[in-house]
Amino acid sequence: MEMISKMNSDYFYNSDADQFSFIKIPKLLVTGDDFSSVSIPAKILYGMLLDRMAIAMKNKWMDEKGRIYILYQLSEIQEDMNISRRKACDSLQELVNEGLVQKFQSGKGPTRIYVKNFAKKL
Repeated sequence: MEMISKMNSDYFYNSDADQFSFIKIPKLLVTGDDFSSVSIPAKILYGMLLDRMAIAMKNKWMDEKGRIYILYQLSEIQEDMNISRRKACDSLQELVNEGLVQKFQSGKGPTRIYVKNFAKKL
């Protein structure tokens, strides 16, 4: 019996698989007991925040202590993840509550997001 699909998808051939960019999510964040209470959307967001670190490094976004931060507005998270504003806010706040992210508002400028090293939490 042939499966019926919503999309008319084709298979990957040869180097077709190299055409996509990927978000890396640390395996321990997904499989580790210490992170079992973190929701899947928050884990995906953490991976996206790690991905944004490359932009931060390129732009030399570092504070006076040498800590790298990213600039990623809630509206961008919402658009990039194709989720509601509420879900984007909840996912980011979940990461803050778990100690995986720290937000810092400096005056009228954009909010800095510090992505913390999850492995150091263990």
